[in-house]
Amino acid sequence: MRNLKSLFIIVIVFILGVFISPYIRGHKPSEDVKQEEESQVEEGVIKLEKESQELVNFKTVEVKKSPLTEKISIAGQIAQDANETNNVFPPQAGVVVENTAQLGTIVKKGDVLCRLKVEDQLDPIEVKSPYDGVIIGDFDTVGQKVEKISSLCAIADLSKVWANFDIYEKDIAKVKIGQAITLRSSAYPDQSFEGKIVFISPRVDETTRTIKIRALVENPEYLLKLGMFVNGEIISQGSQEYIILPASAVQTLGDKRVVFVKAGDGEFHKKEISIASQTTDQVAVSEGVHVGDMVVTDGAFLLKSDLLKDELEGE
Repeated sequence: MRNLKSLFIIVIVFILGVFISPYIRGHKPSEDVKQEEESQVEEGVIKLEKESQELVNFKTVEVKKSPLTEKISIAGQIAQDANETNNVFPPQAGVVVENTAQLGTIVKKGDVLCRLKVEDQLDPIEVKSPYDGVIIGDFDTVGQKVEKISSLCAIADLSKVWANFDIYEKDIAKVKIGQAITLRSSAYPDQSFEGKIVFISPRVDETTRTIKIRALVENPEYLLKLGMFVNGEIISQGSQEYIILPASAVQTLGDKRVVFVKAGDGEFHKKEISIASQTTDQVAVSEGVHVGDMVVTDGAFLLKSDLLKDELEGE
């Protein structure tokens, strides 16, 4: 009986030794080794819960190919001369008895501009606007006699306006007729106006070393006024297509440039990229990502920080 009890104790000690010996020798059990191997396989992978992503407000962009777009900053002025101006003439000679529109009034085709008392007619006749636009020329005064060749007023089409700019000599090679521009005015800080370059001067100013250009700008609500100061960008596009990413998506790790590609609901993969060219806000990528990849833009810096933290903890 005593021998049986001794044998039982030996068996128990042996079993305990099998389980605790890895810890005594400073080794991890097989499950920990397995997890470590999985961690090494997943190097450069960051996993985040949905709640964490919502908290950071991650944003992604789908990778596409397009020409690299460069923006050239410009500042200038809406021209004092209107794009198109038309004079309004009375249908018959008469005397002005009423003006229903004034200088600066926005009119539509068919709006009554004034009324004339015509000889041999009891009631005054109406003179209607033949154009849409803004009245920029003075009316004849009430009581004044007008002839059929007399201009009652001038109406300018300000739905499109000229804008003049001076471009530095170093940038002129990037500027072409027909290029798009985007303009803003301090009067409307949250609104932009689109236009196209229609003229490039053949002459360089000897003093400023600049070239004058003119653009035709869309102004459908007549917000831009003649003589108003504006600023914006000329949109210059190259001919070769690249994978184009926002500059905010690209992060620097040592001497490498990387982006983070969303691989699942909570998984982001670090991808090293090669850059062919770049502007202030865009990067042309030659390799490292593919068309259709979802690359993180807003929140990429936080993913970089999280990756660096994991690497430091791993050391």
